[in-house]
Amino acid sequence: MRKAMLLTLLSVLALFACTDRRYPTTLVVADSLCAVNPDSALSLLTQYKDSIQTASKAHRMYYHLLLADAMNKAYVDMTTDSILKEVADYYDRHGSANEQMRAHYLLGCAYRDMGEAPMALQCYQDAVDKADTLSQDCNYRLLTSVYGQMAEIFHKQNLPEDEIIANKNCQKYSLMAKDTLLYIRNYELMVKPYFLLGDSSAMMKDLDHVYQLYLERGDTLHAVRVYGSSVIIENLIKQGNLEEARKRIDNYKTKSGLYDNQGNLKGQYTGYYYYEGMYYLKAGQPDSAEHCFRKLTKDKNYHLEECHGLMMLYQQRRATDSIIKYVQEYSDAVDEQANSRRTETVHQMTSMYNYQRYQQEAAMAKLNVANQKLRYGSLLLLTFVILLCAGYYLHKAQKQRKLLQKNYEENTNQLARTQTELTLLRQHHTALLEIAESTEMELRDTKEEIQELQQQREQYQAMIDEKKAQIRLLGEEISHYQRKNKFNRMMSEKQLQEWEYYKKIQVMAQTGTSPSPEEWHQLRAGIIDLLPGFHVFLSSHEHLMNLNEYNTCILVRLHVKPTAIANMLGVSGPYISKIRVRLSEILFDDPGKPGDFDKKIQSIY
Repeated sequence: MRKAMLLTLLSVLALFACTDRRYPTTLVVADSLCAVNPDSALSLLTQYKDSIQTASKAHRMYYHLLLADAMNKAYVDMTTDSILKEVADYYDRHGSANEQMRAHYLLGCAYRDMGEAPMALQCYQDAVDKADTLSQDCNYRLLTSVYGQMAEIFHKQNLPEDEIIANKNCQKYSLMAKDTLLYIRNYELMVKPYFLLGDSSAMMKDLDHVYQLYLERGDTLHAVRVYGSSVIIENLIKQGNLEEARKRIDNYKTKSGLYDNQGNLKGQYTGYYYYEGMYYLKAGQPDSAEHCFRKLTKDKNYHLEECHGLMMLYQQRRATDSIIKYVQEYSDAVDEQANSRRTETVHQMTSMYNYQRYQQEAAMAKLNVANQKLRYGSLLLLTFVILLCAGYYLHKAQKQRKLLQKNYEENTNQLARTQTELTLLRQHHTALLEIAESTEMELRDTKEEIQELQQQREQYQAMIDEKKAQIRLLGEEISHYQRKNKFNRMMSEKQLQEWEYYKKIQVMAQTGTSPSPEEWHQLRAGIIDLLPGFHVFLSSHEHLMNLNEYNTCILVRLHVKPTAIANMLGVSGPYISKIRVRLSEILFDDPGKPGDFDKKIQSIY
């Protein structure tokens, strides 16, 4: 206990040395305690329950993830899946591969506690799919737990082949996690599916290998327990190798550490009395056999084995009354166990049916949504086509009407002009000669005007050429000033980056240190000299900003990243993003993205 407490203390101290700034210290400490002391982690998280209600969504999701992990490791049943569904969905969108695997694993554990084995199995498979096994930081230890839970479900559903595959994955990832003891224990669990398959030779081979692995590890206690395990003893009795069975039973009784001071087995290991009794029965020691079988009376879980052992004992003694009694009790025990198994099978089938029905309902819901979208899309497309055709028809009709109206007006005007001309011709036929003479004079005047216009055109062309030359010279002068301005900007930026306080601010940004009032004063004084235009711009808008917003402008102009600004000002990252959006609106009249504000403020010299 003292070693465990010391280990926990060291873990917590190490945790404080490298606390993840993304989450409150309490949650990070609870995360560390989940692995070494889940009860303490659960207590700590329970005390933090009220505080998390007002926290950000990221913190709340992390809290519920840790709470589920602590409950799972402390063997506290989870009774609902609602919050863990939200947690899994959140980490699918915002979490790393390890966080996604952890969230789906714990959701599966919740379904396991609720008796929904198929749903649990689906969640475990989702957790496996989320794992990035090629990444160096993949949580292989958690992946081993996922496959372990899958193997347990396969065993309960009498699917030994699937259980073997899951156990082999447990072994594979426990080695990748460099946990030798976990690898051996997972290897030992291979006995369970081999038992369901009735493959005694595979069970013996598996246990012999596990026995050697424990010896190589120097774990003699567990090696002895494997050496004298009930599976091996039962197999030796069936083979008639009673001498070897006796040797292993004695070794188990003296070195396994499972017997108390009175020589009685502890807790869940009581069933070993049955195999010890069967040995005595085969060895011709009925009194010792009866003594072992009678010890099973205290544990109702082994009533069937007790009845079977006593039935075999009284058959050997030829005690008819006792034989009849225990045959009946054994028969009742067999029926009771069969009924229990049938009930469990029905429950499993019901769970599977419910799961399949849930899957079908989900598929039908998706199909209905797709059909509804298709109907809406078709209706929208049809409406669009109708409107498009109607618009095209109206446009064409209006264009045709305008064309007809224009032709009518032109024809009417032409007719009026023709009638007027005929009238004039009739009335002034005698004046045609005078008109001809007048026309000739006008022709001469027109020619003279054309000559004058030609001369003016040449003058204007000279003026145009002169203006083009001036425009070219002005363009070259503008290019010269632009290059000069760009050079001045580069020199100003270079001077800024070589400035002592610029470098000091960058160091503070990396460490998250806040400048002192004196340092802020020196910083603003230096900006007046190095960035006068920027100083004038800020001063003219200073009445629109609070102190944090004013300081944010300075730090952004000095190329400090938003996360570092948040640490230096002692505020959150989202708050800095809101400040930058607001400043973009009040300084540049453009409520754009935070990055747009950074580019604009950094372009001011």
